[in-house]
Amino acid sequence: MNRYARDKRPNVKPVEKVELSERHARWRFAAAVFLLAFGVAALIYAFMSFLSGDPGWREIEASATKENCGGEFAFLYDLGASGLSARTENRALTQLYSEASEKAYQIFNSDLEFDGVANVRTINSHPNEEIEIDEALYRAFSLLEEYVNRCIYLGPLYTLYDDMFYCNDDAEAAYYDPRQNDDIRAEFAQIASYANDPETIELRLLGENRVCLKVSDEYLKFAEEDGLDRFIDFFWMKNAFITDYLAETMIANGYTKGSISSYDGFVRALDGSTEYSFNLYDWREQGPYMAGVMHYSDARSIVYLRNYKMNDLDIQHYYEFADGERRTSYVDIADGLCRSSLDNLVSYSQEKGCAEVLLSMIPVYITDEFREEEANALTAEGIYSVWFRDGELCANDSKIMLEKK
Repeated sequence: MNRYARDKRPNVKPVEKVELSERHARWRFAAAVFLLAFGVAALIYAFMSFLSGDPGWREIEASATKENCGGEFAFLYDLGASGLSARTENRALTQLYSEASEKAYQIFNSDLEFDGVANVRTINSHPNEEIEIDEALYRAFSLLEEYVNRCIYLGPLYTLYDDMFYCNDDAEAAYYDPRQNDDIRAEFAQIASYANDPETIELRLLGENRVCLKVSDEYLKFAEEDGLDRFIDFFWMKNAFITDYLAETMIANGYTKGSISSYDGFVRALDGSTEYSFNLYDWREQGPYMAGVMHYSDARSIVYLRNYKMNDLDIQHYYEFADGERRTSYVDIADGLCRSSLDNLVSYSQEKGCAEVLLSMIPVYITDEFREEEANALTAEGIYSVWFRDGELCANDSKIMLEKK
């Protein structure tokens, strides 16, 4: 029986809510009252204001004419700060961001294929065949190889976790939980053993953006008998790579007066000319609470890992049982079980992108016990961290600006 059919799940499209949107809502309400009072003259004035374009911080949204990943990100930009017309800049940014969001959605997609696009789904559907892929996707695979990270080979397990996260009750979720179901745990261990063996599965980088997913006959037979529909998947790591791709696309085109953040904890500030703040949360029995704020003014990449839900969108990566036990997407390559050494860990770097920061964090976070010395060792690579120890805010960056709440 194929347990991996995704068409039975609700199609949840993540949309991050930010304060900027609430201000727009108040503006629209005020504008409506104004129009009722002053009629056509105000309507003309509002129309002319729209055409001229107001400078200042705005959220740049990807066009909805084509499917893209823009709904999973917030792109805030200081229009006009570079000296260009705010209206012209807004139009150019919207087009560029829409194109980049559409491309990222397609090339990292493991569920759908698109005409003329070789993506993750294409690779999974053509094992042992050479395929030419997009340069951005090839760079992502190269980075995984550089960091000797094999988490993408847990694709089949990610699908099972995905099934658990979308369950409606604990009894259903327990079936997919390897910590409660011995049969599932044995299956997880088998898939993890395949994922760890380069002789069984290996994505070979052949140069010139060409790859070949080598899969052994034994694993191919196992996949067919078990109804597996994928061998590799970025899953929860995907938005780290997409955040970098979107940010680097903007920077390459000269747009640096803003920041891009995903709903699941990946942030890129594009330059160091703006004061930013990042809220720091900790966990209590009642749930997460804001315990501090990190202030910074540099082109910083931030990765925020947490083992609890923050909002309704987190159904995609978490399940919490009635007794408080939580399951997450942070899966250990060793045995396929999810682990987290802390409730939350924030790491950042001025030199590295989100994907590199994440790949450096994984051995520190996806483990049973947090070892402070391992987090401190990453400072030699320019990666610093903030965490909580018994409610105490800790950091290994002497220059960090923290505000306790």
